[in-house]
Amino acid sequence: RRRLEMRKVFKIILVIFAVFIIIVAALGAIFFLDLAAYTATGVKTLYPQGDSMGTALVLYDTGLSGTSARLAEKIAAGLQNQSLTVTLAGIKTSAAATTTGYNIIIIGGPIYAGAPTASVKDVLSNLKTDVGTHVGVFGSGQDATSTDDIAQIRNGVPALQSGGALSDAIVVKIGESEDLDSRASGFVAQVLG
Repeated sequence: RRRLEMRKVFKIILVIFAVFIIIVAALGAIFFLDLAAYTATGVKTLYPQGDSMGTALVLYDTGLSGTSARLAEKIAAGLQNQSLTVTLAGIKTSAAATTTGYNIIIIGGPIYAGAPTASVKDVLSNLKTDVGTHVGVFGSGQDATSTDDIAQIRNGVPALQSGGALSDAIVVKIGESEDLDSRASGFVAQVLG
């Protein structure tokens, strides 16, 4: 009888351990395989109130919390308010494949462990722009921005480093606890220069 009870306890422990392993594997896949990027499938064009003074492309990786998508929408609206025609698109959409013909390109997504997601790194590493295109990069995270955040983002993407193809890009990190409207507006002003 006691042996039967021990087997039941062992089976329960084994099931709990298996569930734990499955959860850890699923979370690892979400972070390391950047599965959240595949949820950013929308493409939207925003037209200015009056005449268009140029074009902008805003690409985003939604991440797990959705903060990056909200920031991308705020940034796109800010560019639209500056008389630009804006294409707002998920980072894995067909719109993300064509990056020439824009005056401004902004790319962003969440920051995990101090670095941009794999999808953001990939787009930045392979970005093709026209001469004179202004490029901005934003990262979103939980905490307010620290002085080390920008360096970590730049260090995570060779193209953003000194001497890299995008070394002149404006790079910011915006924390969920910060005023997203104000920070997005300030970022747009920096990119427009």
